[in-house]
Amino acid sequence: MSMHAPKTTRRRGTAAEEARLAIEQADADGVSREAMTLRMTLRDVSELKRDPKVPMADISYSPECMRYLGVAVDQGGVTQSTLDRGDTSYVRGAVAEPPPAKPKATRKKAVNADGTPKVRAPSKAKAKAKVAATVA
Repeated sequence: MSMHAPKTTRRRGTAAEEARLAIEQADADGVSREAMTLRMTLRDVSELKRDPKVPMADISYSPECMRYLGVAVDQGGVTQSTLDRGDTSYVRGAVAEPPPAKPKATRKKAVNADGTPKVRAPSKAKAKAKVAATVA
């Protein structure tokens, strides 16, 4: 027998119901819908799009992203759908400032003590061919 208290379980609703509930809770906490991002599995996004109970006015599309109830939807890349209440700048398709470019690594050339570039000795095969060409 287990000594733990039984875990209270809430039956999972459809993807649309779960997302709506999370958005309404975040609204009640004072988070703006522009700051929220729904990170949804591809399965949940497909279910949301096909749900006959969801009014067409609740889902909108733009070149940047899909929105559900005014909240940006990030499709795929997660194993469980969640609502992110923070910054949306990482959302695929959103215009974000690119990271600063790193300077390209370059090798320094070998120089003599007086500052003149070092001359590389020719390989043995080239040296033999050069000698053979001068002898002939």
